[in-house]
Amino acid sequence: MRNLFLLTAAIAMVSSGTSSATTFYVSPSGDDANPGTSDDAPFQVVQHAVDQMQPGDTLIVKDGTYTGILKLKDGITIAAENPRKAIFSGAEVLQGSFQKHAENIYKIEVSKEPKQLFYQNEPMSWARWPNLKWSENWIRPKKWLNGAASPGQLKYGGFSNIKDLDLTGGYCFLRYSKGNSCYSRAIESFDGTTLKWDDTNFYNRLFTGEDGKHGAPREFTGNKKSVRGMFFLAGALDLLDTDGEWFAKDNLLYVYSSGDEAPNPSDFLIKTNDYSVHETEAISDVSIKGIDFFATSVKLGNLANKNISFNNSYFTYIGAELLFTDRLSGKRNSKPILVNGNGITFTQCLFAGAHNTALHLSGTDVAVGDCVFAENNRHANFESTALFLSARGRFIITRNTLFNNCSDAIRIGFSKEYVSSTNPQVSYNNIFNAGIFNSDVSGVYFPNMTQHYTEFHHNWVHNVKGNGVRLDQAGEEFSVHHNVFWSSKRGMSIEGYGKFNVYNNTSARNRETCDLIRNVVEKKKGSNPAMVSNDTTFPPITDWNVLNNLVEKFADGVGPSEVGPFSKSATEGTLHPARAKRKSLPINDRGSIQGNLTGPKVFNKTNLAKLNLVPPPEVIENGVPPTEELIAQGVTSLGSYRGAYSRNEKAWNSGSNWLPFQLEVPQTMVESDRFAKKYSSTSIVPEIIATGLPSGTLSPKGFTEAPSVPKAQTPPKTKNKGKPAKGNKL
Repeated sequence: MRNLFLLTAAIAMVSSGTSSATTFYVSPSGDDANPGTSDDAPFQVVQHAVDQMQPGDTLIVKDGTYTGILKLKDGITIAAENPRKAIFSGAEVLQGSFQKHAENIYKIEVSKEPKQLFYQNEPMSWARWPNLKWSENWIRPKKWLNGAASPGQLKYGGFSNIKDLDLTGGYCFLRYSKGNSCYSRAIESFDGTTLKWDDTNFYNRLFTGEDGKHGAPREFTGNKKSVRGMFFLAGALDLLDTDGEWFAKDNLLYVYSSGDEAPNPSDFLIKTNDYSVHETEAISDVSIKGIDFFATSVKLGNLANKNISFNNSYFTYIGAELLFTDRLSGKRNSKPILVNGNGITFTQCLFAGAHNTALHLSGTDVAVGDCVFAENNRHANFESTALFLSARGRFIITRNTLFNNCSDAIRIGFSKEYVSSTNPQVSYNNIFNAGIFNSDVSGVYFPNMTQHYTEFHHNWVHNVKGNGVRLDQAGEEFSVHHNVFWSSKRGMSIEGYGKFNVYNNTSARNRETCDLIRNVVEKKKGSNPAMVSNDTTFPPITDWNVLNNLVEKFADGVGPSEVGPFSKSATEGTLHPARAKRKSLPINDRGSIQGNLTGPKVFNKTNLAKLNLVPPPEVIENGVPPTEELIAQGVTSLGSYRGAYSRNEKAWNSGSNWLPFQLEVPQTMVESDRFAKKYSSTSIVPEIIATGLPSGTLSPKGFTEAPSVPKAQTPPKTKNKGKPAKGNKL
C-alpha cells in the first residue's frame, strides 16, 4: 500500500516516446561534430546533446564533472553511465597563482567572490571566530559563544582575546533572546569589549521569527539589562587565522596555510555557479537518473511542469549563501533544490550539506521516497527545513531517513488551490536529530489550517529537540496513527478545531507531555467559521477519535494562543467544572476518547533500556475495536491492540533502505537510537568525488544572479588572533 503511489508516479514518468527513440552519448573527451549516437563517438557539450534530442530520447552522460547551466526540454531522459561519476557541478578548479599577503596568508585573484570553497576534497570554512571545522558543527561550545545581548550591542568576556582585531565589514551571526533562529547582523563597531551590530528591522516578527519580539527595546525595563545572545563572528580578514579557512573581498581570495610554500590552486574547487539546471518555462516528462549535483542547485519553478523525476541522484553542498540577514531575504537567497508542478518524484536521492533548505517542492502528485536528508540548515534558520512541501494536491513522503537537520526536518503546508483526492501520506520515515540548535522546532511540522486528512503513520520520530509531530493552531482534518515517538521534548502536539484521528501511537521517554489542544476562538492565521465554537468554558475534549494510544504522559490542554480567553473565563468563573480544577486534563475514557493507556508504569525499565517499546500482552491487548461509525469517519486501520505494534503481526521498521558514505542502516529502534546519539555531536562530511574526473561542459555560459553579499571595503591589515590549529596544512 505504501509503495502504490510511488509505483503509479513512476509509471506516469515514462516518456511519451516512440519505438524510434534514440540514445545519445556525451563525454568530456567527445566532440560536438560527432554523430553523438554511439559510445565511441559522443558529443562533448551536454546542452548540444539535449538540443538534438526528441521526446523519448535518452542521453547517457559518461564520467566527468560538467559545469555551466543546462536548459531542459520535454520528454527526455538524462542518465549517468556510472552513478556517482557523472556530476553536474557549480564549482570549478581554481585558476591562477597565489601570492603571499601576510604571514601564513596567501591571496589570489578571482573573477567572482565565492560562496563555497573546497580544498583537497574537504569543505573549507568562511573565516570565523571561534574556529570551526565542518565535522564540528553540532558541538555547541565550538559552534556558539554565549554573550549578553541588548538592542544593537553584544558583550562577551572572551572579547579580550580578540580585542586588537579589526572587524570592519564583518558580521555577527546571532541567535538572540528566544534563540529561535540565526541571522547575520553587520558589525558596526568593535572596541574589544562591546560589539555593536546593525539592528535594523530586527525587532519585527516578520524578520526575526519572534527572536526580536522577546528582545525588543520595550522589553528592557526594570532590572532587565540583556538577553541571551549566542553568536559567532565571520566575514572579516582579521578572522582568517587557521588552516581550512578562507576569506574574499574585492575579487581577491585569501586562504590561510601553515605550510612553508604557497598552496597549489589546483587543489581548490571554487563555487562559481548557483544553478546547474535552471528552467523558467514549463517542461514535462523529464527523467534524471544517477546524475549527481555538487555545490549547485536545480530550479524548475513553473507550476505547469508535469512528470519530472529524479532517481539515484546525490545533491551535496546545496545553496550555501554566506549571509542570512532576515526572513524575507533568507527565503529569496536560500537556493534549495526547487521543483514545482504535477507529478514530481524523487526516489533514492541524497540531500546533504544544504546551507538552508535542501528540497523545496510545490504541486500535486508529489512523491519523495527512500531518500536521505542529512546535515542541512546548519546555522539553524527558523524558515529553512530539510524538506519543505507546499501541497496543491495529493502527496506521499515515505521511507525516508532525515537526521542532523536544524529547524523542522519536514514542513508541510497546503496552498489555497489544493485539490482533494486520496488522503496524503507521511509514512514509514525515520526522523531524528532535528532542530539541534533551534528552540521552537518539530520533527514534522504542519503549520496550520486544514490537513485534508493527511495520514501521518508508521514513523519513528526520536531525539528531536522539540515536538515529534506538531499540528499548529487552527488545524483540522488530520490522522496520526501507528507512530513511535521517543527521547524528544514531546511526542505529539495536536492543536486545532477538530476532525482528528489519533490512534495506536506509542510515546515514551519524552521530556514533556503529549498534548491535545482544542481551539475555540478564531485565529489570526485563519479559521474555518463552521469550526469556531467560541465556547470559552473550555470543556474537555470528547469528540476527537483518540484511541488505543500508549503514552506515558498525555493531556488535554489549552494552547498559548488562547491564554487570554481562558484567563478571562477563569476570572469570571465560567470555566467548565473539570477545567476550573486544572488547566491541563488527563486523557481518560470519555466520548470518542477510548482505550488509551497512560502513566509511567505503561513501560517497564527493562523495555525502555532496550528500546523495545512493546509492553507485556496484558497491557497491549483489550483496546477498542473498530466500529462501523469509526470506519465511516476514516479510521480504517485501527488496531484493537494498544500502541504502534501488535504482537500478532511482523514488526515494522522505518526509514530508507540505504544510507550514504558507508553508514550502516538502522534496522531497529535500538540501532536508530544509538545512531542518533553517535551523530548528535558529530557532523557527517558529505564526500566530494568531483576531483579526479575529467572536466566536461553543460553549456558554455553559466547562470548569474545579482550578488546578495554587500560590497565591502578594502581588506585591512591582518592581525592573527591566535596560534594556528594543529593538523594538516591548510
